[in-house]
Amino acid sequence: MQKMKKRFLLKALTLTGCFSTGVIYGSLGVIALLSFLQLKKGGADESSFFVLLDNFLAGRILTWLIILGAVCFVIWRFYEAFKDPYKVGNSAKGIMLRMGAIFSSVADAFIAFSALQALFSHQKASRTGEPVQQQKLVAGMLENDWGQAVVLVLGAVVLLTAVVLVFYGFSKRFTETIKADDFSKGWKYTVHGLAYAGYLSRAVILGIIGFFFCKAAIEMNSLVVVNTDKAFDFIGDHVGPVYFILVAIGTICYGLYMFVLGVNYDIDADIEG
Repeated sequence: MQKMKKRFLLKALTLTGCFSTGVIYGSLGVIALLSFLQLKKGGADESSFFVLLDNFLAGRILTWLIILGAVCFVIWRFYEAFKDPYKVGNSAKGIMLRMGAIFSSVADAFIAFSALQALFSHQKASRTGEPVQQQKLVAGMLENDWGQAVVLVLGAVVLLTAVVLVFYGFSKRFTETIKADDFSKGWKYTVHGLAYAGYLSRAVILGIIGFFFCKAAIEMNSLVVVNTDKAFDFIGDHVGPVYFILVAIGTICYGLYMFVLGVNYDIDADIEG
């Protein structure tokens, strides 16, 4: 009975968390592509997405579900890091992988924060993706003596998260969390492809955001801060439209991968351990 309760709790945490993350990143990737095709004006950012949802009752309900899911996933990631259900161990690589779970939760915490801002903030985010809120927040910090250091640390944490996600993806760490016994060979390759593309694309976007946070701190200029939408624009304007499309598709892949992960998360490794 105790194992059944624990299994239900872990399944609820992982399924809700993966669902919310999948909805967010799948939607952002689609919005980015629509923006590229000039079918929509910007908005490929977490805050803008939640402001869009806030216009509808069903959207507000979905927002609360996403908040719940993001909180669940943060809890699970910390549990994963400290309880080590997949037995990655205490070697240097093992500790780095377990820390990767914590750093991965940074983005999930930001999702919850963005959703709460959309629901309760008096100053709503721009529906077109302009980083007004982020720039105003950084500007307020930079007015204080401690602000430059805090913004620099925030940027460094986001940059480190990007590096960890690349390592996390290329180490095939994600394969340990999926029950893939019943997967066909082709489906395994498909899931691995979704994960590789997803982690890399997520890392690219976070890396750009982290870089500009650091630049804002060094130059004491909040106007250089970018969000997800403007990170996509940076890729399109300075790297090339092909890479914009690839990162947008990779972001959709990450959303799809999270749905697959939620359904097939290997929670039994911890219960049996």
